[in-house]
Amino acid sequence: MPLALTPDDARTVADALRAAEHSVKHYMDENYNQDQHKISRAEYDSLYEFCQTLLCLSNDATTAAVGLSLDALAVPVVELKGVIEEANQKIKTLTKISSVMSCVSALVNLATSIIDRNPGAIVTSVNKLRHAIRA
Repeated sequence: MPLALTPDDARTVADALRAAEHSVKHYMDENYNQDQHKISRAEYDSLYEFCQTLLCLSNDATTAAVGLSLDALAVPVVELKGVIEEANQKIKTLTKISSVMSCVSALVNLATSIIDRNPGAIVTSVNKLRHAIRA
């Protein structure tokens, strides 16, 4: 039976996984340095692999949380994907750094709006991204 999660539940899990990943990185930094090796290189490498796994899982959980939120908000995901893909294609053809920065900034604003689950900001961000693409 699938686990029923609300968007907030999925976000809580994602945040907890991310916090665990940060704790492991902190442990690695504190216990493996040039002067004193409290852990071996092999142990460091193993911990690094676990960190990468936790990071991927936290990203997957974040994606699930955002997806659940978008479903709950009835935001047209196809439209979001389309404008993001359009921006991606546009960036590949731009030659002026100011144009690239404008598109990237608009993409960051859109991603932030989605993560914040703010429908009004999502609409505004999509419009700003479309403007940046056409500029």
